Amino acid sequence: MTPPPAETDTGDTGTADTGPPDKDARAQDIALALLGAGTLPGDVLAENAVWDRPDGALSGRARIRKALNSLPHPHRVEISQVATQGKSGSVSGRYWPRPDEARLFCHIIRYTTAASHQIAQLVSYEHRVTGRIGEG
Repeated sequence: MTPPPAETDTGDTGTADTGPPDKDARAQDIALALLGAGTLPGDVLAENAVWDRPDGALSGRARIRKALNSLPHPHRVEISQVATQGKSGSVSGRYWPRPDEARLFCHIIRYTTAASHQIAQLVSYEHRVTGRIGEG
């Protein structure tokens, strides 16, 4: 059974401070997949890609895919910033794994080339939000 889509607020992409809209949109889609709110195309991960994440580092396309397939679907996601430049990109915002739990996140994406076709490395950070700031 496929979970319902998470509520998302993607903000504005493609401004003068960020990369082209298509590269920003690709980075945003990757970040959503890392949160369990989307999927990655089959060929986007390099064979020897690495994902450094709070639960520990994973190495290799197959191990990363297995981890992505086991992620729970978030209740809500808000993207606040997307920035891409050359061989890298970053996406940050807030997400709610459950209605009563907010977390800040930042995903850093490093591609194998500036064309941004395959991912060499992913670095994910998250921090639990306490107090009223997490209420959206």
